[in-house]
Amino acid sequence: MFRFLLPCILGLLLASCSSETKTQSRDGALTDGASKRFTKIGTDQSNISFKNMIREDLEFNFLNYPYLYTGAGVAVGDIDNDGLQDIYLTANFGPNKLYKNKGNFEFEDITSASKTEDYQGFKTGVTMLDVNNDGWLDIYVSKAGSLDSDDGRRNKLFVNQQDGTFKEEAKQWGIDDPGYTTQVYPLDYDKDGDLDLYVLNYRYDFKNNSRISGEIQRQIEEVTSDQLYRNDGTRFTKVTAEAGLYNKAWGLAAAVGDFNNDGWDDIYVSNDYLEPDQMYINQQDGTFKNEINNRMNHISFNSMGSDYADLDNNLHPDLITVDMLAENYARSKENMASMSTENFMSMVQVGYHHAYMANMLHYNKGNGKYQETGQLSGVVKTDWSWAPLLADFDNDGLKDIFISNGVYKDYNNQDFRNELKARNARGESMTLEAVLDLMPSQKLDNYIYKNNGDLTFSKVIDEWGLNDPNFSNGAAYADFDNDGDLDLIVNNVNDNIGLYKNNSNQHYVQFDFKGPENNRLGIGASVYVKQSAQTQYQKLYITRGFQSSVPQILHFGLGDSPEMEEVLIEWPDGKVSTLTNVSGNQRITVDYASAENNNLALRKYKGLKQSQDVAQLGVDYQHQENDFNDFSLQLLIPQKQSTKGTGVAKADVNGDGLEDFFVGNAAGAPAALYTQQANGTFRKTNTALWQKEAGFEDANALFFDADGDGDNDLYVVSAGYELKEDSSLLQDRLYLNDGKGNFSTATQRLPKMLVSGKSISAGDYDGDGDLDLFVGGNVVPAKYPLSPRSYLLRNDNGNFTDATPQNNALSEAGMVSEAIFTDYDNDGDLDILTVGEWMAPTLYTNNNGSFAPAQNIKGLEKTEGWWFSVTAADFDGDGDEDYVLGNIGKNNKFQPKKEKPIYIYGKDFDNNGSFDVALSKINEGRMVPVRGKECSSEQNPYLLEKIETYKEFASLEMKDIYGEDKLKDAFQLMAHMFETIYVENQGNGTFKTKKLPNQVQTGPTLALLPGDFNNDGNMDIMGVGAIYDAEVETIRYDSNYGYVLLGNGAGNFEYSNEYDPFIDRDAKDMERITINGREHYIVVSNNAPLEVFTFTPKP
Repeated sequence: MFRFLLPCILGLLLASCSSETKTQSRDGALTDGASKRFTKIGTDQSNISFKNMIREDLEFNFLNYPYLYTGAGVAVGDIDNDGLQDIYLTANFGPNKLYKNKGNFEFEDITSASKTEDYQGFKTGVTMLDVNNDGWLDIYVSKAGSLDSDDGRRNKLFVNQQDGTFKEEAKQWGIDDPGYTTQVYPLDYDKDGDLDLYVLNYRYDFKNNSRISGEIQRQIEEVTSDQLYRNDGTRFTKVTAEAGLYNKAWGLAAAVGDFNNDGWDDIYVSNDYLEPDQMYINQQDGTFKNEINNRMNHISFNSMGSDYADLDNNLHPDLITVDMLAENYARSKENMASMSTENFMSMVQVGYHHAYMANMLHYNKGNGKYQETGQLSGVVKTDWSWAPLLADFDNDGLKDIFISNGVYKDYNNQDFRNELKARNARGESMTLEAVLDLMPSQKLDNYIYKNNGDLTFSKVIDEWGLNDPNFSNGAAYADFDNDGDLDLIVNNVNDNIGLYKNNSNQHYVQFDFKGPENNRLGIGASVYVKQSAQTQYQKLYITRGFQSSVPQILHFGLGDSPEMEEVLIEWPDGKVSTLTNVSGNQRITVDYASAENNNLALRKYKGLKQSQDVAQLGVDYQHQENDFNDFSLQLLIPQKQSTKGTGVAKADVNGDGLEDFFVGNAAGAPAALYTQQANGTFRKTNTALWQKEAGFEDANALFFDADGDGDNDLYVVSAGYELKEDSSLLQDRLYLNDGKGNFSTATQRLPKMLVSGKSISAGDYDGDGDLDLFVGGNVVPAKYPLSPRSYLLRNDNGNFTDATPQNNALSEAGMVSEAIFTDYDNDGDLDILTVGEWMAPTLYTNNNGSFAPAQNIKGLEKTEGWWFSVTAADFDGDGDEDYVLGNIGKNNKFQPKKEKPIYIYGKDFDNNGSFDVALSKINEGRMVPVRGKECSSEQNPYLLEKIETYKEFASLEMKDIYGEDKLKDAFQLMAHMFETIYVENQGNGTFKTKKLPNQVQTGPTLALLPGDFNNDGNMDIMGVGAIYDAEVETIRYDSNYGYVLLGNGAGNFEYSNEYDPFIDRDAKDMERITINGREHYIVVSNNAPLEVFTFTPKP
């Protein structure tokens, strides 16, 4: 919780514009006896008879204008200053409508009387704004369509005449833009105090919407490029060229906000089709620069709507973009084709970013970077989505998510497309009506999610009363009845609007603004509301979601208490107004005249990480991954196996009392050994040896005294998914130390071990005084998920004997990622704990030097996962070892549960000599494939003849697709959980598992370190990890920037923002090392230099 560090400014004059006129108990129960949070208001009550009717003919239809079905928008604002929010609805065809709010959800059509009718052109978005700063809302209408008429597309500005009428003045103001406009966005990009306009346009052609064409992209057109208009007082001037904002894309939405926390308005543009989203960062000199690739690790592919607001109350706004991924299994299989691996990588290589057909929820880290959690948060699949709105709909102090949904015709339906192609190929002629009849059409519910306050959201469509299927597009929220909660209005295609009354009954406060003369609405003002338990933050921008705008009022839910300790209003020019001892359940008007000069620093990123310059340390290491396409061997594996990365190990190799380190590399690149110097720098040694051994893939490494001579020798694990199963490059290696840090090859002391491994652990399991080894086999080359054998190596005077035949269970341990020697049963000898992919954490009990699977273990049932790491320590202070196990996390599409695991089958299904895989899941009680028809058929061509349509594929179970006999004979594994967990050792073979906080679950945990990072005497946990090489239909695992969990000494852990490692790389391993007497941490990542950091001690 931050503290307001500045003295309060007293004497602010307040005006309560709409305090409650009757006493109302706000006990959290719904009002007026309602059973659901929202109640639909029908046309009979509202008198809103508006319908956005779509027309198609031979000249204008979805074939020559695919954006015909994007629908229209809605703007809400108080156009007559009577304290009630009025509504303006746009129609693609036919007249727009203006409705005056008469109270009690009754509205009057005043379109004709107000002179705001607009019959011309194809209307899209609408924004209410005060263009002339007279304190009265004007209306800006966006237009597109009109393929043969620039004049038919000219946007309109209806200027409020303060007498119930409006006058169209777009040309007079210089903003009658003739582009194909989706929407306009007010902002003050040049910080001169007045509001400029960003006009979001899109392309009328769809020539290269599925293939990259530099030639086409260089042909910029005024009418399709976005435009920036500078406010010069009485007129706007186009400054797109000077600002560097000319583009050529299909822009469907934008979000204005301060994306890099420098105090200047930036612009995020959501682009449809192939062209990627753009994050235009204000360079503070009148220009913008697209910095999306540096600030976000992946994005939506077909971005539609967007919104930007603070979801986790950390005072940094977060971004949501929506796409078209269907939650319904059948729709997901029928409406989406596969993503080509080759096309995907081509897009990445030309700078188009990693884009996936899914909603994205980007949490703002506060340091200019964003962490995408859509899958973890549970908001990734909302079908054909348009308007996301982030607002507190239940007044609990946390912003929820509403998303409008639906498309009038499913023109992405794959069977429809194939049938159309087939008929064209046969030369059949079709009428437009026949084509339209061929297209499926299905009304869908809009989505609404309740914010759980832990990065996750719960879908509450039915619980909150919004199960009302339709084809919904533009949407807005507003408190239409002034009862202190946010109602909803939705513009539907070919149907009446959706108007929903909110029945919430929690405390609230609302703010509107009397801004300075050149910004009367106060656009850009920030409000901080501090209560005892939390502080909320909002910034006033009115154009939100999709083609729509909301009132210039900021609404805050206050939960169970109406009291606020302090409210700060920071105006766009930096002046501050302060309110103290404020009571809720009212609307407060804040006047700029009360503001004073002050310097707020409330939203600064605060972290204790102190990065070291590796060049100054003398470390020039660079990991270099060799290029290999695993998917050419096995198309349907979930992620590459050849890029699992290397390890880092530390020890004093030359006996000088300083810690040195070794770091491996990929095949074709040399490993490195760095010895620490007295001044804390490092010197690279044994370079000739590592260059000679560079043909090996170094999967992991361990320093230990192999030959009992008192110095640290080195063991390096070999791997190689692209190798033959009997390749000599799979042999692990041993390097002996001469005591001075000089190493020589001694691999002859190891048995022949031609397996692709990952794990190495040392311990004296037989009690003879030397260190033995357990080496975990990981994966059979080209045969994922088959696992090779593992090895127990007994140390016989510096020579290592394969003792696995006498401990047979260890040889079949599974896809071992990591293993440790541990005395889990406190009997004085070392047992073994293994973790790995598609396996449960497994304990092997040491019985007088022989290992067998532990018996009568309780608490680890149904814990099969994709485990990558394990560490042991006494986290609860009871004298035995507890464990933290690193899994893939929850931020993925699979989401297995104990009652609904995911499965993998492995077999040469098509008898072509390759080992095929098929992942499956449980959907509504049926075992169905994870992947779709196209990619499944690409791996197994016989499916093309067996299953003709996408609809048929979506209706079939695994046994119907692959054949029951083939599945019965296939190699099969399952996974029940993907969360990273803490395992409390309760003694007597009993364990208690606890899922760690959701900040840990944002991605894979590939490496773990226990330690007391905050020096409070309790054991904490640090974890890092990423997997950048997921198959292209799986969002890559790049959202775990690392974490520290602070322990309380009793086995409980809390995520720490201050101790944030923030590793924005494909991190694979981590080690602690003492440099100049201070603990540091080394992280090795794929295709990156090393990262070395420490934490600044807290005073």
